[in-house]
Amino acid sequence: MYWWWNGYGYGCKTGMKIYEMTDEQRIKLLLDGGYLTEGQADLLRSRQTISTDLADSLSENQIGSFSLPYGFATDFLVDGIDYLVPMVIEEPSVIAAASNAAKRIKNSGGFRTFPTSRIVYGQIVLENITQASLSRLEQASSEIFEFAQNAHPSLLKRGGGVVSLNFNYYDEFVEIELGIDTVDAMGANMVNTILEKTSQKVSTMINGDVLCSILSNSGQGQVITVEAEINFDQLSTKTMAGHEVATRIVKLSAFAKASVKRAVTHNKGIMNGIDAVLLATGNDFRAQEAAAHSFAFESGQYQPFSEWHLAEGKLVGTLKMPIELGSVGGAIRALPMAQLSLAIMKIHSSKQLQSVVGAVGLANNLSALRALVTTGIQAGHMGLQSKSLAISAGAVGTEIDLVAAKLNQTKNYTIKNAQNILLELRDK
Repeated sequence: MYWWWNGYGYGCKTGMKIYEMTDEQRIKLLLDGGYLTEGQADLLRSRQTISTDLADSLSENQIGSFSLPYGFATDFLVDGIDYLVPMVIEEPSVIAAASNAAKRIKNSGGFRTFPTSRIVYGQIVLENITQASLSRLEQASSEIFEFAQNAHPSLLKRGGGVVSLNFNYYDEFVEIELGIDTVDAMGANMVNTILEKTSQKVSTMINGDVLCSILSNSGQGQVITVEAEINFDQLSTKTMAGHEVATRIVKLSAFAKASVKRAVTHNKGIMNGIDAVLLATGNDFRAQEAAAHSFAFESGQYQPFSEWHLAEGKLVGTLKMPIELGSVGGAIRALPMAQLSLAIMKIHSSKQLQSVVGAVGLANNLSALRALVTTGIQAGHMGLQSKSLAISAGAVGTEIDLVAAKLNQTKNYTIKNAQNILLELRDK
């Protein structure tokens, strides 16, 4: 048996699919494809993904580590580059759905992405400011900008730094807003360092108080657009033509724009994929959630991150949202598994990672919508959940696959049925 990567997907002499392989076979596949070093492969085999010293440094009152499954999605053709995408998530259908949709999109030409600049905004909030002090600050805006620009010399050396300074007024509060290019870092620590140093400078220039200095997780300077066109023949099912599936997806997309309750669930499906990649790469998924959902409410009514329409005989999807992340620094640098994830993706910049993460979000969205308007979400979801249900019933080793197969055959996905199947299996 041998494996090869042909530029479009993985092949196996026996025709085995990736999800049918053992863990060791998948690791060998990544080794043979040049995605892992021997050291990284050994790290995966050991299952010891974090040391006690590192755990102590990353969390308070540390008593252990909490593991989640680590897998990878396939067939992501993003801006002409093929990617394998590591994902950390406890729900098997998310990786399966991402890979399924990515392949349909790949067969139709792949994803196109359009990142904006990567700017993180910071806020210096002032209160009880006299008009004379405010005038003094406004007149010294160039001086404040230059001071802030030089507050983090290493960021300047990497080509980043402060790119904008604005005054905003909110009744009794005055805000000095700094826009900062953090290059490849998510940038929370460096932005807060710049803000705190600058606020000390500002405090010497005013008759009033600096209430606080802190970055904003609005994500307004990190919005990305992802597009995909899907041929109708990539959408068809055994009982429904591709054009009909596409038309129904467009209608459900329109309903998400009208219904807040549907829009929330629509977006949750997108975040399933995005958060899983952020976890795999050591990024702050809480910041991402905050940025994404505030962006969804910008119009005054909560809106879906993506929309779908028909054009020139194809289904066309567009995702537009902020994606906050980094590819260097902080936990990303400290966590061996985060470094391994970036190596598997062959990521060289945060913009590149941002594009891949956006593509994953749109892929998961397509799979969810296609399932909803055809067979329903539970058919595939519960089929993939059958193994975890078997384990919950007490199955071990080879029993897990046998109980799961029987559950999928009976379509009765209850813990009681799983327990009965296991009892029958053990009585034989």
